[in-house]
Amino acid sequence: MVSGPGYSINIGFADFDLYDNYLVGTIHEGVLFDVPHINKFHEIFDRHYYNRPFGYISNRKFDYTINPNCYSESKKYNSQLVGIATLCYSETTYKMASFAEEFLAWPHKAFYTMEECTAWIEKQLELYKKADL
Repeated sequence: MVSGPGYSINIGFADFDLYDNYLVGTIHEGVLFDVPHINKFHEIFDRHYYNRPFGYISNRKFDYTINPNCYSESKKYNSQLVGIATLCYSETTYKMASFAEEFLAWPHKAFYTMEECTAWIEKQLELYKKADL
């Protein structure tokens, strides 16, 4: 069971719940997620998880569009992001998230429950720490 976040922040187009080892991001309805948005995400990653491994959970609660250029742009970042889990609410969202896996610079997996997302992120953190020894 997941306890509440350490704190939450709103950056206009998305909300984040920050936990010790991961954050959950919910992009707002109708957003066209583009390169400036990915840059803002990485600013948050750097500010809150600087120099330590962490995971990201994408809460696909709302419909929004991702510019495919974001995938190549995100590869420029060298953070200690160990993986991205996507929480899906429909088969369509699950299929889209699964398709995106091949374009991401980090391990990615789609799930239907938050428990599955957090368990997978914790596993990625364990693997990262073992590989770093």
